[in-house]
Amino acid sequence: MDFRDWRTLGATDLIRTSLPSATVGVLDDAPATEHPLLAGLVESVDPMGPPEYGWQQPGDHGSEVVGRVLLPDLHEELRDGEPITAYGTVRVARILEPQPGNLRGAPRFVQSAFPHELVEQGIRHLHSTYGVKIFNLSIGYDEPYNDVHLGALTEVIDDLIRELKIVVVVPTGNTAIHAMTARTPSGHHVADDYPAYLDSSEHRLAEPAPAALALTVGSLALSEGVAELPNRFGWQAVAGVDQPSPFSRTGPGIGTNSKRRNKPEVVHYGGNVVVNDSKVVSPNELGASMVSTAINPDTGQLFQACNGTSYAAPAVARIAADVLHAYPDASSNLIRALVAISAKLPATAVDTQQDHRRAARFGLGRPDSGRAITSGRQRTTMTYDGAMKVDTVSIHPVPVPEVFRRGSGGERTITVALAFDPPVRRQRREYLAATMQVDLYRNIDPDELQEMLSRQDPDNPQEFINDRRRRPPLDPGSSVVASSTLQVRRWTARNSFINDDEIFYVAVTHRAATWARNVTNYQEQSYALTVTLEDQSLVEADLHQLLTHQVRVPARIRIRG
Repeated sequence: MDFRDWRTLGATDLIRTSLPSATVGVLDDAPATEHPLLAGLVESVDPMGPPEYGWQQPGDHGSEVVGRVLLPDLHEELRDGEPITAYGTVRVARILEPQPGNLRGAPRFVQSAFPHELVEQGIRHLHSTYGVKIFNLSIGYDEPYNDVHLGALTEVIDDLIRELKIVVVVPTGNTAIHAMTARTPSGHHVADDYPAYLDSSEHRLAEPAPAALALTVGSLALSEGVAELPNRFGWQAVAGVDQPSPFSRTGPGIGTNSKRRNKPEVVHYGGNVVVNDSKVVSPNELGASMVSTAINPDTGQLFQACNGTSYAAPAVARIAADVLHAYPDASSNLIRALVAISAKLPATAVDTQQDHRRAARFGLGRPDSGRAITSGRQRTTMTYDGAMKVDTVSIHPVPVPEVFRRGSGGERTITVALAFDPPVRRQRREYLAATMQVDLYRNIDPDELQEMLSRQDPDNPQEFINDRRRRPPLDPGSSVVASSTLQVRRWTARNSFINDDEIFYVAVTHRAATWARNVTNYQEQSYALTVTLEDQSLVEADLHQLLTHQVRVPARIRIRG
């Protein structure tokens, strides 16, 4: 987007339309509520500091984050000269403020309490006072997390998610890049060595990004176009479009499997880095950066160029709010599952050769509101939202219509997403109180499957069926997603399987950690399961109609351990 399309726009140049969606609770600095695109959409700004606290003047960060929540299509609409569409509203708990004397820079936590206390106070206040269910926290610590001992902020977020049944979206965090040397903390040059340093230990997630129950968001570059200004020969954007932002921290999250896939769950647009012909970083460059709402007190400009994972996270909070608006009764687990199942890897992800490194940079990909909340002729999602006893198995029948099994010349995919919210303990070597696993079965009698799974020992599970004719292999394997509370796995079929039974089965297995088996208040585990059938070559039938009107399936089967 040409910076001349937005930099000098005034209030009279802007037309705003509003569409309903769920409210997002923003834990940040106070936004500019008088901004013409935000006016009336910030329903409340409640400071969390004590009454006598001496607040800094609000900076840009809160306005920029709120703009990314409310105005998801701002870039395209400014570029094309279209009316700006706002979705939903926000309520702000002010827990951040600018560093003294730096309104444009990264904010800090209010100095009146510990960060985890401020976050807990803000979440509880917005939840109990206004019923907010979707939250965005766009801040993190400066150093990579220590997987031996997580901090209080990460644990508090996980505890609140489970207790209040809410969705909390957090960024992976930013890696500091030295402005004059253009060096990353790992010693790499940000442009010359891109993207090798993304996998370095110095680039790992910063807390609270490892929070097991939160939606953690990495950053992609939206633009690689440096602003066309005089005397800019040799200036270059580091990342290409849809490549990881050079500052975006990467996974994986907590766990022991070196090839685990758990964090980040998804990515969205957060900006880019530009270096000039002297190899010096140009901060918030006008052409390759994100653009969001913020009032410059010196010039009156209504928009600012900005970069950071802080601006990727609120775009995903917006999608989670859209899911809640579409399905008001959905649990926080189901919201997470639907956001995850909507994600698609960008084409640039194929350049990452190893699957676990791809997941560490891109997660599941970039989610999309439309894919998260709608089904259609060629792609239809079925959902379950409930609970099961600990250390048991639930078998879910899944209808697979004949037209899908026969195929239409292209690939067909069955995608399964599982989300659950176990207790956590940062003092334990096993942070999660439980793991869960999904398996897909076909051409098997449900009584036989039930009898087989009922013999499972939670401490020594056996794979009784290994042949693909009855147990299609889901990708990725169960071992690499075992440390994730949000799992998405797929089976892709290229040939017809018309002779298969019409009913497949998804088995969901729960295994409590040793330390959690005697916890009296952990006897049941809430979870959400989604199954998506997709055949983009299908033209002769309507999957959604078939699954809604033609197929009847029995209730799920519960197997107690």
